[in-house]
Amino acid sequence: MSDNFKRYMTFTKSERIAMISIVAIIVIILIYKYLLIKNPPKRTAYFHNLDSIVASRQAEIDSLIKIDSIKKHERRRSFSKKSEKQKTGHDFYHKTENKKTKFPDRSDSVQKQTFAKEKTIPIIDINTADTTLLKELPGIGSSFAKRIVEYRGKLGGFVEKEQLLEVYGMDSARYGNIENHMTVDSIFTPDKLRINYDSFKVLNRHPYLEYEDVKKIVNYREQKGLITSWEQFKNLTVKELNQRLEYYLDFE
Repeated sequence: MSDNFKRYMTFTKSERIAMISIVAIIVIILIYKYLLIKNPPKRTAYFHNLDSIVASRQAEIDSLIKIDSIKKHERRRSFSKKSEKQKTGHDFYHKTENKKTKFPDRSDSVQKQTFAKEKTIPIIDINTADTTLLKELPGIGSSFAKRIVEYRGKLGGFVEKEQLLEVYGMDSARYGNIENHMTVDSIFTPDKLRINYDSFKVLNRHPYLEYEDVKKIVNYREQKGLITSWEQFKNLTVKELNQRLEYYLDFE
């Protein structure tokens, strides 16, 4: 039995090396675990809290803003001191000059009186004036001058100054400013509509005729013949006519 026990407890060289290696590995593992428990790794070196990072960045930004604000304040103070020095020197110069001046300078008042003279506004014939001349009237700019000329063309000319109140945008206040600076030649004859011969399109273009009125006029011409008078013409229309229309009709 003792021989058998010795045989089992006897190891070859390679088996002893293997056993020693295993024991060494076990010892190393135990030592590592012991050290790991005693000195755990500092995880904060690898895992950062997002809030702390943001707070740190914000603190840096606030610091930079504060520094920039201080620099701006210093620049403003420096500029203010410089301006104050210049103002002081400027005031001193003017005080010195005023002491040397015996009489006040009246050149400015003379110039103001010269430019204060009222501009002379011509009397304008509203049937012959172009846009440039119409703009000489008070309160009449490029837009209104163009509207007056366009309306005059559609109308056939103005027979009365008051017809300017029919121009789009013209009110009584604006008209009152220009009324005394306008005239209509007493011998002026407007362009007239040939009520018995002009086409539907031509008649319908006139500002004083409505679409329905033109239809009645054309139908009457085709069915019954010529329109010979203003009274006959008025009976054909649907609505009450502008009395000035009579100046623009030719019944021949």
